[in-house]
Amino acid sequence: MRAIRFSFLALLIAVALFGCAGTPTFMQLADTKWQLTQLDGQPVDTQSMRRTPYLLLHADQRLEGFTGCNRVNGRYSGSDDTLRFDSLASTRRYCNQGMDIEEAFTHALERTQHAEIDGDSLALIDARGHIAARLARDSAGR
Repeated sequence: MRAIRFSFLALLIAVALFGCAGTPTFMQLADTKWQLTQLDGQPVDTQSMRRTPYLLLHADQRLEGFTGCNRVNGRYSGSDDTLRFDSLASTRRYCNQGMDIEEAFTHALERTQHAEIDGDSLALIDARGHIAARLARDSAGR
């Protein structure tokens, strides 16, 4: 009986330790600026743009960013590897360049269901498992 209790206790400790071992993807997003690098598997040409599109995700689940022409803000929510963007609002400027990227980026945000972080890379994934956008952690911080 004592061996069973010891085995059960060891199993509980192992589950607790492995459960705390990694920070969930959702928690790794906060207070980080993410720059857009790919949309639907295609590299984003930021050389022709005035500024690189980005998202800045705050710990209080607010977001702000730049989508290619306009500024965007809203909310994000999720847990573990789930991620959703809500209440997105943006300015309504017209730009000669960047509107196609802005439209695709905004659409990618709207269809995001999951997120995966691999090092300094963030993948926004839709309900079908397709990577809608890929972003890179901005090493300069905010």
